[in-house]
Amino acid sequence: MNEVVTIVDQFRQSLVYHAPNGYLQNGLLVGFVFLLGGVGLSVLGAKLARFAMTCGFVALGGSWGMEFARSTNFPAAVGALMGAFLIGIIGYQTFRFWAAGLAAVILSAMVVGGFGSQRVVSRVVEFQQTRVEATPSGSASFSLLSPDEQRKYVERGVGDWAGDFWTFLREQDPAAANTSRAIGVVALLTGLCVGLMATRWALIASTSILGTALVTSGMATLLTKSVPESYEAFQKNPGLAAVLVGAFFITSLVLQAVLSKPSTTEKCESAA
Repeated sequence: MNEVVTIVDQFRQSLVYHAPNGYLQNGLLVGFVFLLGGVGLSVLGAKLARFAMTCGFVALGGSWGMEFARSTNFPAAVGALMGAFLIGIIGYQTFRFWAAGLAAVILSAMVVGGFGSQRVVSRVVEFQQTRVEATPSGSASFSLLSPDEQRKYVERGVGDWAGDFWTFLREQDPAAANTSRAIGVVALLTGLCVGLMATRWALIASTSILGTALVTSGMATLLTKSVPESYEAFQKNPGLAAVLVGAFFITSLVLQAVLSKPSTTEKCESAA
C-alpha cells in the first residue's frame, strides 16, 4: 500500500514540477486547483461535458483557422470565424465518440493499474533503485554532462520516465509487459464499445472517477502542506481513507445521474 502511495505522490510531484512556467509549484495552489476542479467534475462533469467539449473545439478551430488564413494571405478574422464554426460543428456532432474514448482510456488505465498493483509495482521500485545506483555520486570520478544532456535531463517529463520504465519492464519481465499490453488493449476496446452504447452512463462514471481522483489528490496535497499530522493519520489508516473516497465517489455518481437526466424534449429528439 505504501509503495502505491509513493508512486502516486511521485507522479503528482512530477506533474507539478513540469507545469508551464512553474505555475503549479506552489503546493497549496496545487491542492486548491485539484480540489475545485475535482468537485466541478464530480457534480457537473457529465451535464456540461458536451458544452465544454464543443467550446474547446470552437477555440481550437478558431486558432487553426487563423493560422491557416495567415498562411494563405486571407483575413485572419474570417479564417478564425470559419474554423471555429466548422470545427465546432464537428466537435458537437462527434461528442459520443470522444465521450466513449474518455471512458475507454479510464477503464483501460484502471484495469492495467489493478493488474500492475500485483505484478508491476515491485518492478517500479526496482527501476527506481537501478536509476539511483546508476548515478555517479558514489564513484571516485565523474564527467560533466553536455549541454544537450543537461537540457534533456531538465526537460525530462512523465512520458520519458514511462518510456524508460516500459523498456526496463520488457527486459526484466517480458511476460508481465506482454500481459499488461494485452489487458490494456482489451479494456480499451471494451470501454470504447460501452461508451458508444451507453454514452451517458459511461460519461457519468468517467467524470466521477476523474473528479474523485482530483479531489483525493487535492485534499492530500492540502493536508500535506497545512496539517501533516492528519495526512500521516490517513496513511496509517488506509481503510478509513478508502471509505471516505468511496463515499465521495458514490455521491458523485448519484448527483450526476440526477443532474444529467435527459429532459422529455431531449428524449423525443433522440427517439426521432
